[in-house]
Amino acid sequence: MFDDANDAPETGWGHVASHDDAPAVIDTLLRLDPATRYTKTELSDEAGVALKSLYLDGTLDHLVEMGFLEKHADEGEEVLFSVDAETAVFEAAVAFDDAIAARLDE
Repeated sequence: MFDDANDAPETGWGHVASHDDAPAVIDTLLRLDPATRYTKTELSDEAGVALKSLYLDGTLDHLVEMGFLEKHADEGEEVLFSVDAETAVFEAAVAFDDAIAARLDE
């Protein structure tokens, strides 16, 4: 979405929006067990997003950079991911989710 540094997003929402499938994955992460490690395929299935899409546009690595996911890579093993529930970014996503849910329940 952003081809060079001049086009880089200036806001947090812009960073999320720079990857089309990020909102679906973030929504899924809010409901996953942070103590469990997931493969790319499992995250793809849970989010209802094509694995190829997540892989080609770097969504999962982008979510690691932003603080939604933690990447676990042991040499010679498949890369696994877990919800990085202790970050301010993830906590803000939970608060946002709760606020919207409360608003819709009014």
